[in-house]
Amino acid sequence: MKLANKLIGILSLGVNSNSPKDFADKITQLNLVAIPTIIIFLTLGIASAFKASITVATINFTTFFLSSVLLLMLLRSNRFSYLGLGIAYIFGLSVLVNIPLGSTNLLLLGAMMLLPQMFYSSTTFNKASVTLVVFALLLTVILFTLPVFGLPADNVFYVNRYFISLGFILYLTSIALLAFFKNKQLQELELKNIEHKNEIKKRSENLAKLSHDIRTPLNNIVVISNILSNQVQDEKLKDLIDTIQASSNNLLSTLNSMMDLTISEAPKDADIVVPFDLQNTVNNTLRLFATQSGTVGFSFKYDERLPKNMLGDPVKIKQIFLNIVENIIKNKSTQKVILDIKLNKMQEAGDGIDIYAEIKTNSPLLLHHADGVSSTNLTDGSTALSNQVFIEMLDLKIAAKLIRENGGKLNVKLTSQDAQINFNIRLLKVPSTLKDEITEPSVEENTIKTEVKETPVVKVSKGSTAEIKLENANVLLVEDNLINQKIVFLSLKKLVKNIDVAVNGKEALDKFGTSKYDIILMDVQMPIMNGYTAAKKIREIESSTNSHTPIIAITANALMGDREDCLAAGMDDYISKPFQIEVLIQKMRNLLESNR
Repeated sequence: MKLANKLIGILSLGVNSNSPKDFADKITQLNLVAIPTIIIFLTLGIASAFKASITVATINFTTFFLSSVLLLMLLRSNRFSYLGLGIAYIFGLSVLVNIPLGSTNLLLLGAMMLLPQMFYSSTTFNKASVTLVVFALLLTVILFTLPVFGLPADNVFYVNRYFISLGFILYLTSIALLAFFKNKQLQELELKNIEHKNEIKKRSENLAKLSHDIRTPLNNIVVISNILSNQVQDEKLKDLIDTIQASSNNLLSTLNSMMDLTISEAPKDADIVVPFDLQNTVNNTLRLFATQSGTVGFSFKYDERLPKNMLGDPVKIKQIFLNIVENIIKNKSTQKVILDIKLNKMQEAGDGIDIYAEIKTNSPLLLHHADGVSSTNLTDGSTALSNQVFIEMLDLKIAAKLIRENGGKLNVKLTSQDAQINFNIRLLKVPSTLKDEITEPSVEENTIKTEVKETPVVKVSKGSTAEIKLENANVLLVEDNLINQKIVFLSLKKLVKNIDVAVNGKEALDKFGTSKYDIILMDVQMPIMNGYTAAKKIREIESSTNSHTPIIAITANALMGDREDCLAAGMDDYISKPFQIEVLIQKMRNLLESNR
C-alpha cells in the first residue's frame, strides 16, 4: 500500500498540489498510463537506433518527444480532453506504423495493452470505444497484410498475427466492459451523492426553521423576564426571574450547539454589569435543586473577606452554576452526590476582585463513552487536552464559554474517588456613588420600567462607562409578529421619542418614503416583502439623496452566514433572537452616534 502510494505520487508529477481535485485526479489517472508508455517508446527508439533502424528510431523518438510535450502542456492547462486525447492518438498511430516497419521488440505489445486504458482515461466512454474499435480494425488489417510489406517469416507480429489480433479484440472487449461497469458505478455514486446532499439540505432547512420557531418565543421569554426583573422589587421573586433568564440562556446555548454553531463561534453579548449579592445569587441557585433531596446535597462556604455586593452579571453566574450542577447530577456514579462548594477571594486589584470557585464531589463522575458508561480513574486532569476532553464529555461547554469570556478558565480534575471543578472569575467593586441606590432603591408603582431606567447599569465598552440615552430617536420597527412588536415596544417606549410599526417590507418602504426615521429595526422573514429586499430598496432610495439611515436586523435566523447576508443586503448591524435588550440598545446608540 505504501509503495503504491509512493508510485502514484511520483507519476502524478505533483499535480495534486497545484490543481483542483477533480482535474488533478483525471491527470493522475492518465499519467499512470501515459508515463510508462512514453518510457516504452523511448526504449524502442534507443533499441531501434542500436539496430540501425533509423526510420523506426525516428518515429519512436518523435513519439516520445511529442507525447512528452503534450503531457507537460496538459499539466499547465485545463484543456484535458484535447491534450489527453492527443497523447492517446499519437501512441495509437505510432503503434500502427511500427508494426509494418518490422519492429520486433515485444515492448510494443505492452504499448498496445496500455492504449485502451489511455483512451478511456482521456475522453468519454462512447468516444473512446468508437476510437478503439477503429484502431482494432486497422490493426487487424495491418496484421493480415504483413506479407505485403515483405516482413521476414520470423517476425513476431508475422508469426503471431492471428493470436495478436484475436487476443487484442478480447482484451479490448474486457477493458470496455470494465470501463462501462466503472462508469455505471460512478454514476450511481454520483446520484446517491446528489440525493444525500438534497437530503442534508432538506434537513438543514427543517432544522433552520425549527431554530427560527424556537428562537422567537424564547426571545419573548428573555425580554419579558428582563422587564419583570427590573419592575419587581421583591428579592425572592427577582431571583426566580433571574433564574428563568439563566435557564433560557442555557437553552439558547444548547440550541446553538444543535445548529452546529460551536460555542466559540457564538456571538459574545455585551458586558452588562449590575450590583448584586454574590452569596445570595449562588445560594438561591443551589436551592433550585433542594427538591432533589435524594439526589444531591450541598455544603456552601463563602469567604468572609468578599464584600456583600459586587458588580457583575448575576444571570451569567447562575448560568455557570446551573450548567455545572446539572451535569454533575446527570453524571453521578452513586445514588446521592454531595457537593462541597467554596467561593474564596484570590486577590483585589484596582476596581476588581478575583474570585476562586471550587466544586468538589464526594464520589467519582461517570464518563459516557460511545461503547458504554464507565468511571474514570484518571489522576492527571491538568493538561489542556485532558481538561478539554473532560469538559466535552461532561457537557460543561456553556460554563467554560462564560468563564472564558470573563477572562478565567474552567478546570476539571477527575479521579476514581471524586471530581474537582474549579474556575476563577473577576467581579467589580461597587462604586461609592451606587451604594446609596442599592440600600435605598426608588420605586414607582404600577409603571413598566426598562432596565436602563430601573436599575443602575454600568456598561463595559472599551474601558469606558456610559448610560444609554435615545430620547430623541424616531424608530421604525419592521416586524410581522404582534407579540414581538409588543415586546420591543415595551422595551423601548420609555427610551425613545417615537416608535412606528410596519408589518412587512413593503409597508416599511411606504412609511420610509413619508417619514424621517433615525434608525430602523428590521425583521428578516416577513410576508409580501422580506427584510433583505426592503433593506436593499431603502439603500437604493438613499443613494439618490446622499443620506443613510442605520438598519439593525433583528431575526431568529442564527445560522452561519446569516449575519453576512444581512450586511450584504445593506444593513448596518445584526442581532439574533433571543437577545438581551441592553445589547440592542447599545447597538442602537452606537449606530446613532456614528451616523451623526
